[in-house]
Amino acid sequence: MVDVVAVLRPEDVVVDFLSVLDPARGREVHLLVADRGTYLKLPAGVPLAGRLAPLAELLGTSAEGAKPLSPGAAADAIALETGDVEATVWTHNPADNRESRGRWGLELAGLVRRAPVLHAVGDAAWFQWVTDTDERLSPALIDAKLDFLNTHGTDLLGLDEDDENALLTGKVHSVERFFGSTPDERARLFSLRGNAALVPDPWEFASSPYELERLDATAAWVRSHLDPAAGRVIEVGACEGALTRRLLAEHYSVDATEPDESFYERLRELQGDVRVHPHSYEDLATTRRLTGSAYLLIEVLYYEQDLTLLDRFPTDHLFVAMEPAKLAAQSWPSGWTVEEQVELARPRLEPVAGGRAYHRKPGSHGALLRRR
Repeated sequence: MVDVVAVLRPEDVVVDFLSVLDPARGREVHLLVADRGTYLKLPAGVPLAGRLAPLAELLGTSAEGAKPLSPGAAADAIALETGDVEATVWTHNPADNRESRGRWGLELAGLVRRAPVLHAVGDAAWFQWVTDTDERLSPALIDAKLDFLNTHGTDLLGLDEDDENALLTGKVHSVERFFGSTPDERARLFSLRGNAALVPDPWEFASSPYELERLDATAAWVRSHLDPAAGRVIEVGACEGALTRRLLAEHYSVDATEPDESFYERLRELQGDVRVHPHSYEDLATTRRLTGSAYLLIEVLYYEQDLTLLDRFPTDHLFVAMEPAKLAAQSWPSGWTVEEQVELARPRLEPVAGGRAYHRKPGSHGALLRRR
C-alpha cells in the first residue's frame, strides 16, 4: 500500500498531511510537490526525521527555475510511479480558502486514475466538515510539526495574514481531517469559495429548505405591496432567476439584471414576460437606468455599494433584503424612508455540496423603502 501526498508547496505536506507521513502507519509514502516539480519516494522504514529532511531542503530553495507539475502531469506521474500497487492519493480541499490549493485539489482529483483521493480540510473554516478520516496528532507529531515550521518556515510565519501562504494559527491543525468526494461535490465545493457560476444552482436554491422559504416569503412580500399591473419590476442581481421565476408565476413583468456572464446566459433561458440585462448596480444608477414600479435589491447590498446611488433609480419603491444585522446597520439616503421591515427567513444550519459540509444561513430581513 502506498500513500501519495500531492501538494502545491513543500510546507503543505507538514501543515495538512503530517499524519500521513507518520512511520507508524507502516506504509511507503510518495511526495509530489508541484511547484518544485518534484516526486520523492520514501520507503516504509524511513523514520519521520528522514521523511521531513527532503521537505526541509525543498523549502530552503526557491521555486524559481523549477519546472512545475501541472495536475495532468502529476496524475501521470502518480500512475507511473505507483504502477499496479494499491495507492491512496492525498491532496488539497477544493474549497480551501487558498485559491491555488483549491483549484489544484479540484483538478488533480478529476485526473487521478484508479486510486481513491482524499482531501485535507485544510484552510476552510467557513464550514463544518463531514469527514471520512480524522487523525488526532500525538504530542510527538505536534512537536515535530511545530519544530519543522519554526525551523524552516519562519518566513511564512512572518507573512501578512492576507497572504495565502501565511502560516497562521488556524491553518496549523492538531487534528488533520480528510474526506473523499464525487465530481459534483468537488465542483460545488470549489464554487463555494468564490467561483459560484461554475456550477448550476451553486447556492442550491432549488433544494435548500432555507432558500425555498426565503424566496417564497420574498415573493409573497412583494405581492402584498405591489400589484403586478402597476408596471415592470426591476430585479437587480437576479443570479439564475430563482426569484424571477416566482415573480413571473405571479404575473409580474420583470426586467432582470445580472452582470455575471454565466448567470446572465442562464437568465436568458427564462420564459415569460421578462427582459434580461447585463447591467450592474452602478450601471442601473447611471448610464443604464430602467423605469419600473419598484426596484428589488434582494441579497445584493453586501459589496460596499454606494447607497447614495439609490436616489438615481427611477422609482419610488425599493424592496431591500439582507441578513438582519447588516440590514440594521445600513444608513439609507435622506431621500428615502423605511415604510416596513419584515422577517423573511429565520437563521438555519444547512448542509452544502451534497452534505459534505454544513454552515449557518444567517436569516433574511426585508425593508420596504419609499421615496420621500
